[in-house]
Amino acid sequence: MNRPLFALLLAALFTLGSITATGQGQDRPRRGFFSALQEGQSITLRENAGRYEITLMANVRLGHRVIEIGTDYVVVVDAAGVTETRIPIYSIKSIVRIRLPRE
Repeated sequence: MNRPLFALLLAALFTLGSITATGQGQDRPRRGFFSALQEGQSITLRENAGRYEITLMANVRLGHRVIEIGTDYVVVVDAAGVTETRIPIYSIKSIVRIRLPRE
């Protein structure tokens, strides 16, 4: 009686261990405050009284580049690749997206 119960329990544990969590490791679309930013994107970074304004324009090379986006921070590097700045979300005043009119 113990052997069949042990075999059943062992099979259940093996099955449970072989199932992976759904959605694990898949990239989901980013929502929220940082949804306009992408890694590798060129931006302009302005600081005023300890708050940052991030400006981005499509197809224009600007002074900084986004290298990492977390849930509550963004990391940018300057054009020379010398200064890396990690900015917490509470220090960002705004993210401005400039769209030029189509001709």
